[in-house]
Amino acid sequence: MSITRPPSVVPSNLDTSLASSTSLPSRVVHTLSPYAVALASFACAILLVVDIAGNNWELNDFLGNARHLFTPLLTTFTIADLERDFSFPELASASSVSMVGQFMVQSTLDQVHASGTEYYALTMSSYVVTNSINDICSQLVDSYPVPPSMESIRLGNLQDNVSFIRGDTFTHVFGHTATAPFAPPGSNSSVLKAMGYTPARVSVDMRLTTAIPIPPPSYSPQHFQLNVTMYRFFSKAFCSGCHPGTELGMDTCAVEYSYDDTTKQLTVHSSHANFGKSVHVLAMVFLRRYGPVVGLYIRAACVALAIGAYAASQKTVRWTDAMTLSTWKLRLLHITAPPVYRQVNHAFDFMYFCFNSDVFVMLYSVAILLDEDVAMVYARVVWRWYTAATYEGWMELRLLALAFRWLWLNLGILKLLKWLCNVVASSRYNGSNFIMGWLTFSSTGWIYLTVIALAMRTPFIEHGNSVRMDVTSTTEDLDTLFVEFESSWYLRGLPSVLFLMVANLVAVLTLDHVVNRQWWRLLGRNSLTRQFMFNSTSILCELKDVPILDSKYSSTVTIQARTVCTIQWFLLSHLVRFGLPEEPSVVRRLSSAKVAKKAGSNSHRPSTGGSGSGLTLPVLHQHQPTGDDTAITATADGTRDDAPQGETHEMYLIVQDQGGHVYIYDSAKREVPALGVEAKVAIDAILHLQ
Repeated sequence: MSITRPPSVVPSNLDTSLASSTSLPSRVVHTLSPYAVALASFACAILLVVDIAGNNWELNDFLGNARHLFTPLLTTFTIADLERDFSFPELASASSVSMVGQFMVQSTLDQVHASGTEYYALTMSSYVVTNSINDICSQLVDSYPVPPSMESIRLGNLQDNVSFIRGDTFTHVFGHTATAPFAPPGSNSSVLKAMGYTPARVSVDMRLTTAIPIPPPSYSPQHFQLNVTMYRFFSKAFCSGCHPGTELGMDTCAVEYSYDDTTKQLTVHSSHANFGKSVHVLAMVFLRRYGPVVGLYIRAACVALAIGAYAASQKTVRWTDAMTLSTWKLRLLHITAPPVYRQVNHAFDFMYFCFNSDVFVMLYSVAILLDEDVAMVYARVVWRWYTAATYEGWMELRLLALAFRWLWLNLGILKLLKWLCNVVASSRYNGSNFIMGWLTFSSTGWIYLTVIALAMRTPFIEHGNSVRMDVTSTTEDLDTLFVEFESSWYLRGLPSVLFLMVANLVAVLTLDHVVNRQWWRLLGRNSLTRQFMFNSTSILCELKDVPILDSKYSSTVTIQARTVCTIQWFLLSHLVRFGLPEEPSVVRRLSSAKVAKKAGSNSHRPSTGGSGSGLTLPVLHQHQPTGDDTAITATADGTRDDAPQGETHEMYLIVQDQGGHVYIYDSAKREVPALGVEAKVAIDAILHLQ
């Protein structure tokens, strides 16, 4: 609902005298703000589509483009087969690693040969290796035994380790964990724990190459250079004994090696990527759980729901009688397929439903949480390679979409806070709990500002894990170490991330209410906007092109009857209402306003009778401009019309009963029934809501 704002905020639909009195910067902001918000809304809609299509694990796995990285293990089923097919250094073989390491190696082999329904094999694009950050070829440097009478061998190198991490983002920024002396290389677990490090991840990094030719004995002293393809199988688990995920990779490495025929050893003296030419192909294998699958269907259903609800809102929804929604089936159908009139209406835009509908926000938040065990790891692995590579537009969009989806967690938290505030507080009347109003945004533009912190989620976690040290099986027996899930790589950083989210949310809400404090004062004095601010789980009080005028005790919204009908439908079907009544003083002021209007209008306007039901129908009259209290609107052809057909000076009040149903009352304190509202819609009446 973008209600017309005072010039100090964002002017819209204002009297030209007011607009002309503002400064040039204010007029520029007034002109450009709608375009900026529209552009941001379009970008958000694009990110929604990218998240569902581009970050669709089912589709990614179905295409099968990651499975070519299984090539070196397609005929290898056991650890014994692995050591038969590849030559490993003595201290970097599958048989020399810990028991957990052997379990993870076998898990990798099982992932390669499992049926397509057990695991996701997800592509993560490819990245040009431009510097040493993404050069992983050096692990091949070692000596490898060569079986007799072999003309070529395939090399293998395996390292298992437990990663220890000290501190998190909070302690790095406000404490000393980032500045205290680091553990020296080769430290064992006892030293690391004494220095404040905690085990956070167990991993096995296995490298396998294609065949390397063995030179004849006569060439044994010489060094040879060769470009060899190296495959990477990097298994990672975040608790000891847990099922690992495996990062897959393929690189081209320039190796320099020699062969000693006496010792039957092939020695790799150097191994590195060809910067600017070598390409790292990246993929990941995840266990296929029900969570991501269910989350995908929920996200798709949410988008379909938002499209259906938005389409319904573009027509005039019929005024809803409480008795017509007697069953849960009718209430469910009413969310996306309410009965409508043929008149066109533009009360809401698409992103309004995505940001403010309880159904969309809460279901989408659940879907995100169900999918997060894959999405968080996926985003981190891609981010680690992408930040050191060249720009790629499609991957940039996918990473933004993965971060942007957390916006709905933000909004879900805010809705829960608003609901909890109503449950805990002992408010008797609508508007008496001022905290409820502070948990509401004035426009979608402010919601977009909360995305800034969300985009930093992965770098934020990485910064918290930056002080780390790996303990390998050559340093000590890793079977004596274990990783607890709550201290693992991602969970240990979640408190910092959640604090960042909430702090950013509080900061943006505070800024919104401080900058627009006069505007919020107007909204808090109107019965319609109070339903969004104080009497429902709405977190967005944005009406579209609806002027609002201030008076001594209240503010008046001038709005079409058809728009009021659509707003009532949204309140009833997409929000939880709290059922708080209006203060008695509000009703008394409404009656006083009626008396004042009668006294000022009887001298020049004929009166009309009420209906048989006691309903006061809108009064048709020729509008007389009165200066400052004239709300200027625009007609369809762009001309200005100071007196829309069907406008009346009758004042109305929007209220809720204890059951949360929304009613409209006239200034005689009489409920306007559905038939009366339909009559107003038929003549396109303009209502004044106090």
